[in-house]
Amino acid sequence: MKSVSALVDRYRSNIKKLPSEVRERVNRPGGLDEQTLLDLILNPQDQGVDRPGQPRLDSVKIDYDLEVCARLGKDALKKGHVAYCIMAGGAGTRIGEAKALLRLPGIDMSLLTLKLFQAEGTGPIWIVVSPSLKERVADHVRSQAGIDQSRIEFIEQYESYRLTPDNQISFDSDGKPDMYPCGHGDLFPALNSSRLLDRFVSFGGRYVSIVNVDNTMGSLEPMIIGRHILSESKVSCEVVERSDEDAGGVLCDVNGMLQIVESFRIYGANPKEFKWLNTNSFIFNADIDIRPLGKNSWNRVQKNVGGRLVCQHERLLQEITAAYETNYLGVERRDRFMPIKSIDDLNAAGERLKADR
Repeated sequence: MKSVSALVDRYRSNIKKLPSEVRERVNRPGGLDEQTLLDLILNPQDQGVDRPGQPRLDSVKIDYDLEVCARLGKDALKKGHVAYCIMAGGAGTRIGEAKALLRLPGIDMSLLTLKLFQAEGTGPIWIVVSPSLKERVADHVRSQAGIDQSRIEFIEQYESYRLTPDNQISFDSDGKPDMYPCGHGDLFPALNSSRLLDRFVSFGGRYVSIVNVDNTMGSLEPMIIGRHILSESKVSCEVVERSDEDAGGVLCDVNGMLQIVESFRIYGANPKEFKWLNTNSFIFNADIDIRPLGKNSWNRVQKNVGGRLVCQHERLLQEITAAYETNYLGVERRDRFMPIKSIDDLNAAGERLKADR
């Protein structure tokens, strides 16, 4: 009991020493505020999934009417019914530059610029970015010619404190608190607090298409939009056949409901035995209730940052697949999934895009 009391006292003592502007950023409504973080330290959440089952063979939709889907998708894009949401908050710690600003060799274009030029239609473009990167990314976007700037709005992720393995606030070499964005799952509470989704729906918006900035093949594709519309589902998720080198979320049967589950959350089963890999490309109907998403789904993960072992709590975009029955779209890797995880990946993507021009 004394050790718990000492931990709480040290935590609160460190908090009081922090600049007020830092604390205000952490305590934004909807984020991982100081009290919630302390609650997670004292009462850790286990978001693990025990022995998830294999999906049925027909769980992933592959066959579809190309002509009908293309027509439906093009019509929705033309009418501004689709919001294009680009997840661009990655710090790129393994590469040394923010993912959004990485330049593709051979075509002299950043990953974010590529995504913006892939933005078909007339609907809004939402760029999700961490507060620490927002000004750099915004300046970069403003400098790009040929992009309709009026469609673009920025959504700030939430930030919180990284922890040391013994649950104290981690500080960098300059004595500043070590901050991090709280994950892709920030999108849902950020959309709620910004009222962007409500405004979009009030002007006739119907669908939100989400892609990662580091997936060079992920784009606002009419065919994919049409497949979602034709399915009459509330949520769609693109999946590819998993290769041995892949890491990430896989499609599982969790108590009779198909869900995307991150590998680190899977207990009692080998993630590599599951066939379908999540590409982090989603579509959801703009009128569904996303208010509960992201509130109580914090996953504690360990990371090596600058040679230091730290802990942080993140929420996941794929939580939406646990909340709503999801339509899983089987897509070809070459057409829809080429993620950038390393410099070699970046070089390969540049060569591929150059050859495709």
